[in-house]
Amino acid sequence: MKKITILIILCLVLIISGISAFAGGSERDKVPSVPQLSPDDEVTIDLTGKPGITFKWKSAPIPGGGRDVYRFKLIKGFKYDFIVSEELGQGVFSIDVPADKFEDGVIYSWYVEQRDASLRVWSRHDTVWSFKVIKI
Repeated sequence: MKKITILIILCLVLIISGISAFAGGSERDKVPSVPQLSPDDEVTIDLTGKPGITFKWKSAPIPGGGRDVYRFKLIKGFKYDFIVSEELGQGVFSIDVPADKFEDGVIYSWYVEQRDASLRVWSRHDTVWSFKVIKI
């Protein structure tokens, strides 16, 4: 009887462990998202006579394994037409993109991720901001 009781307890522990691991989500869910600052979402940017656009974000909460880099992505439209995809140091909170990377009347979107140094996993980019460019 003791063996059956111990076996049942072990099974319950394994089931509960599996449920809590499943409920915890993926490793990626454990890496905090990066808050974006500018340019704002859904704005029109007039680049006439300007050298480019400065993209800014603020320091995100540091992942459990520490942060090793940020990754900035600038996309033409909303899909996978990347204009810029660049890894930046852990203390970098902005990037300048020259005006010649942008076309008149086109919508662009952007986001920033951070990577957990020990897990080597990137954060989710829950926030993707977009803007339209005018170049006369």
